[in-house]
Amino acid sequence: MIEKVANNKYNTEKLNLNAIKDIVEKLNYYRSFFGKIQDLSDEDFENLQKDIHTFFNIKPGSYRDNPPERLVRISVNNNILKGEKLSYLTDISQLLAPPIDLCNYGRCNLPQKQVLYCGINEAEAYWEMKPKKGDVITLSHFKLKKDAKVNCNLIKKDKILNPIFENQLQEVFHVLEDFFVEVFSIEVARDRPRDYLFSAELSDQFLFYPVPSKDNIEAIIYPSVQKKKFGHNIAILNDIILDRYDLTVVETRFILDEYENVNPETYDVTSDNLIATFGTESFDFEKGKILYDPLVDEIFSFLRDLQTSGSQQRASKENMTFNLTLGNCSVKSFIKKEK
Repeated sequence: MIEKVANNKYNTEKLNLNAIKDIVEKLNYYRSFFGKIQDLSDEDFENLQKDIHTFFNIKPGSYRDNPPERLVRISVNNNILKGEKLSYLTDISQLLAPPIDLCNYGRCNLPQKQVLYCGINEAEAYWEMKPKKGDVITLSHFKLKKDAKVNCNLIKKDKILNPIFENQLQEVFHVLEDFFVEVFSIEVARDRPRDYLFSAELSDQFLFYPVPSKDNIEAIIYPSVQKKKFGHNIAILNDIILDRYDLTVVETRFILDEYENVNPETYDVTSDNLIATFGTESFDFEKGKILYDPLVDEIFSFLRDLQTSGSQQRASKENMTFNLTLGNCSVKSFIKKEK
């Protein structure tokens, strides 16, 4: 089988595309690995990764520099504070991508590459993380800064049927785009991270291009697999998020139960939470801290006790958020110690 899409050694040469039938043959060979990569030996896995890295010396893309205006990320406190006492998050870094040594294969990243995954609304963030009964979660809300731009690659939602081609390059782009739609839509179990290899390797070539340039891709927008493509997620370079977006609100929620049969076509979230939550709009970016009113310990303990008490409390569609912004708290202590 062919080694590359284009039979070129350098990007400066005249483009020498391989035949469509040979490119399709190689892509179908790659498709034979879907859902099976985790089971490969380390040697076979490394050889496949090298082969993928070499083959895609031409990559189509739908580029835009106007990213979503708002992003929402869910962090599961139970996971972040594993081995520690469960509490609210206090460090801004806890809202972002995991530390480099904890970054495994993901849909848009290779190991030890920090990429931040967000939804463009709460529903998509919930669908992606699927918080479970007993979880304490933190929602981070980001708003695009005025005049900020982010170079994005938009992965298409579906294949294009019956296209008309004016030249061979357009046909090559079409078969490659079809493949991209597939690999960015593969459902991957959490215990099989290597099955992300194709989209992770392609994303790495987009996001971590070896030659710095103002035109380099900085984020990938792709259809939500969990939401059956009825929404979009974004994977953005972790080290630019606070340069391009303002962190506006951090909110802590307490999950009571998981909903069944949620319609992915709606903006419904996947979990039920306590009717009361708390949030803050105060941050110290120099020290990397999330700031709260001193009442936060009292209110966290109170709400966590409600969550774990086994009561039949259920949330309404509009939960009440206690404003625990440092210096602008609108909550008075309401907990009767004797009760």
